[in-house]
Amino acid sequence: MTVAASEAAARAAEILSRPTSINGLTVPNRIAMAPMTRMFSPGGVPGEDVASYYARRAAAGVGLIVTEGTYVGHDSAGQSDRVPRFHGAEQLAGWTKVADAVHAAGGTIVPQLWHIGMVRKQGEPPFADAPAVGPSGLRIDGTEGTGKAMTRQDLDDVIGAFAEAAAAAERSGFDGVEIHGAHGYLIDQFLWEGTNRRTDAYGGDPVARTKFGAEIVAAVRAAVSADFPVIFRYSQWKQEAYDARLAE
Repeated sequence: MTVAASEAAARAAEILSRPTSINGLTVPNRIAMAPMTRMFSPGGVPGEDVASYYARRAAAGVGLIVTEGTYVGHDSAGQSDRVPRFHGAEQLAGWTKVADAVHAAGGTIVPQLWHIGMVRKQGEPPFADAPAVGPSGLRIDGTEGTGKAMTRQDLDDVIGAFAEAAAAAERSGFDGVEIHGAHGYLIDQFLWEGTNRRTDAYGGDPVARTKFGAEIVAAVRAAVSADFPVIFRYSQWKQEAYDARLAE
């Protein structure tokens, strides 16, 4: 390694090791772990192996861990009985142990709160009878799925589910929450004109298409403490639609 490269590496290491603040949370360094679906939680319950998995990452120097996507408390939110859920007494007890283990290892952790929307297929677990729901009943490829366009009651139910999950995260000892608004899942299906063909207040121009996501953020913020970090993830690309654009 040249002297210049060595100096650059040392400079990068020094910068990455600096603590940083997110609202009321102090993160010990600038290294964050992105959420990665694992499907190691039978019945939606994160067990001791899940706690150990995240604690090892914290012990290795990850400052902020964003968990794998966790289903909010809405029957249509998911498509697997092995993806963890962020509702239910047994599930939340498991998550409390995860947060405690990460903190004991010196890290910070936030759950990613998730609803997949029209990605769901008919009959999939964990609630086989639940229909897929989305802004207009359209899948990412533009075809009509077996689900339905969301009613006002559906919207309120999902908004409430995100808020309840965020409040549960704070009670369980987590350091914040991340709302999954990316990759073609439910919130993103409202953001993108390819899947949002609504003619009410939740569809239309780019600003109108943010209304659902904004209401979720507002409800989450109202359900947690003022200094509890609320992170929102969004993306241009969607599953199977890598040329998608939120704004042309």
